[in-house]
Amino acid sequence: MTDYISTKDTAKLVRVALKNAFPGVKFSVRMSTGTASAWMNVSWSDGPTDREVSAVTSQYEGRKFNGMTDGYDEQGSALVAFDGEDMPRVVRYSCDGINTHRDYTAAGYRVAQHLISTDSDHK
Repeated sequence: MTDYISTKDTAKLVRVALKNAFPGVKFSVRMSTGTASAWMNVSWSDGPTDREVSAVTSQYEGRKFNGMTDGYDEQGSALVAFDGEDMPRVVRYSCDGINTHRDYTAAGYRVAQHLISTDSDHK
Protein backbone atom coordinates (compact mmCIF):
# COMPACT_ATOMS: atom_id res chain seq x y z
CA MET A 1 0.00 0.00 0.00
CA THR A 2 1.30 3.43 -0.93
CA ASP A 3 1.22 6.29 1.58
CA TYR A 4 0.83 9.79 0.16
CA ILE A 5 2.87 12.51 1.86
CA SER A 6 1.25 15.97 1.68
CA THR A 7 3.22 18.95 0.40
CA LYS A 8 3.22 20.42 3.92
CA ASP A 9 4.71 17.24 5.40
CA THR A 10 7.13 16.98 2.48
CA ALA A 11 8.35 20.51 3.31
CA LYS A 12 9.19 19.32 6.83
CA LEU A 13 11.20 16.43 5.40
CA VAL A 14 13.02 18.77 3.00
CA ARG A 15 13.97 21.09 5.90
CA VAL A 16 15.46 18.17 7.85
CA ALA A 17 17.31 16.81 4.81
CA LEU A 18 18.84 20.21 4.01
CA LYS A 19 19.83 20.79 7.64
CA ASN A 20 21.58 17.40 7.72
CA ALA A 21 23.27 17.87 4.34
CA PHE A 22 24.43 21.45 4.96
CA PRO A 23 24.85 22.10 8.69
CA GLY A 24 25.17 25.76 9.57
CA VAL A 25 23.34 27.02 6.46
CA LYS A 26 19.93 28.60 7.06
CA PHE A 27 17.31 27.58 4.52
CA SER A 28 13.84 28.99 3.98
CA VAL A 29 11.40 26.30 2.81
CA ARG A 30 7.99 27.69 1.91
CA MET A 31 4.94 26.22 0.25
CA SER A 32 3.40 28.13 -2.61
CA THR A 33 -0.23 29.22 -2.47
CA GLY A 34 -3.27 29.09 -4.71
CA THR A 35 -3.07 26.99 -7.84
CA ALA A 36 0.65 26.39 -7.19
CA SER A 37 0.04 25.04 -3.68
CA ALA A 38 1.75 21.74 -4.53
CA TRP A 39 5.02 23.60 -5.21
CA MET A 40 7.76 24.59 -2.77
CA ASN A 41 10.30 27.39 -2.76
CA VAL A 42 13.69 26.87 -1.12
CA SER A 43 16.01 29.84 -0.64
CA TRP A 44 19.31 30.48 1.17
CA SER A 45 22.27 32.85 1.17
CA ASP A 46 25.82 31.94 0.14
CA GLY A 47 26.72 28.36 1.12
CA PRO A 48 26.08 25.42 -1.21
CA THR A 49 25.47 25.72 -4.93
CA ASP A 50 22.07 25.40 -6.54
CA ARG A 51 23.09 22.05 -8.01
CA GLU A 52 24.09 20.70 -4.57
CA VAL A 53 20.79 21.78 -3.02
CA SER A 54 18.75 20.45 -5.95
CA ALA A 55 20.45 17.06 -5.56
CA VAL A 56 18.97 16.88 -2.05
CA THR A 57 15.55 18.36 -2.80
CA SER A 58 14.78 16.57 -6.08
CA GLN A 59 14.15 13.26 -4.33
CA TYR A 60 11.08 14.82 -2.65
CA GLU A 61 9.29 15.76 -5.89
CA GLY A 62 6.36 13.50 -6.70
CA ARG A 63 6.04 15.01 -10.16
CA LYS A 64 8.22 17.23 -12.32
CA PHE A 65 7.09 19.78 -14.85
CA ASN A 66 8.00 18.88 -18.44
CA GLY A 67 8.19 21.98 -20.63
CA MET A 68 8.28 19.91 -23.82
CA THR A 69 4.83 18.44 -23.19
CA ASP A 70 3.54 21.29 -21.00
CA GLY A 71 2.55 18.71 -18.42
CA TYR A 72 3.88 16.78 -15.47
CA ASP A 73 5.92 13.58 -15.43
CA GLU A 74 5.27 11.26 -12.50
CA GLN A 75 8.40 10.43 -10.51
CA GLY A 76 6.98 7.23 -9.05
CA SER A 77 7.06 5.91 -5.52
CA ALA A 78 9.93 5.78 -3.07
CA LEU A 79 10.78 3.21 -0.43
CA VAL A 80 11.45 5.19 2.76
CA ALA A 81 12.35 4.11 6.30
CA PHE A 82 11.17 6.81 8.71
CA ASP A 83 12.66 7.26 12.18
CA GLY A 84 11.32 4.79 14.71
CA GLU A 85 9.90 2.41 12.12
CA ASP A 86 11.14 -1.14 11.69
CA MET A 87 10.21 -1.53 8.05
CA PRO A 88 10.36 0.96 5.18
CA ARG A 89 7.15 2.16 3.54
CA VAL A 90 6.25 2.89 -0.06
CA VAL A 91 5.48 6.61 -0.28
CA ARG A 92 4.54 9.14 -2.93
CA TYR A 93 5.27 12.79 -2.40
CA SER A 94 2.44 15.17 -3.34
CA CYS A 95 4.88 17.97 -4.17
CA ASP A 96 4.78 18.89 -7.88
CA GLY A 97 8.08 20.74 -7.90
CA ILE A 98 10.70 22.57 -5.85
CA ASN A 99 12.12 25.91 -6.96
CA THR A 100 15.50 26.86 -5.52
CA HIS A 101 16.99 30.34 -5.16
CA ARG A 102 20.43 31.25 -3.84
CA ASP A 103 21.17 34.80 -2.70
CA TYR A 104 24.63 36.27 -2.32
CA THR A 105 25.53 38.52 0.60
CA ALA A 106 28.18 41.25 0.50
CA ALA A 107 30.43 38.98 2.56
CA GLY A 108 29.93 36.20 0.02
CA TYR A 109 30.95 38.50 -2.81
CA ARG A 110 34.10 39.51 -0.91
CA VAL A 111 35.07 35.86 -0.37
CA ALA A 112 34.56 35.13 -4.08
CA GLN A 113 36.61 38.18 -5.10
CA HIS A 114 39.41 37.12 -2.76
CA LEU A 115 39.43 33.57 -4.16
CA ILE A 116 39.54 34.86 -7.72
CA SER A 117 42.34 37.30 -6.96
CA THR A 118 44.51 34.76 -5.12
CA ASP A 119 43.72 31.40 -6.70
CA SER A 120 43.01 32.29 -10.31
CA ASP A 121 44.96 33.05 -13.45
CA HIS A 122 42.48 35.90 -14.11
CA LYS A 123 44.06 38.53 -11.84
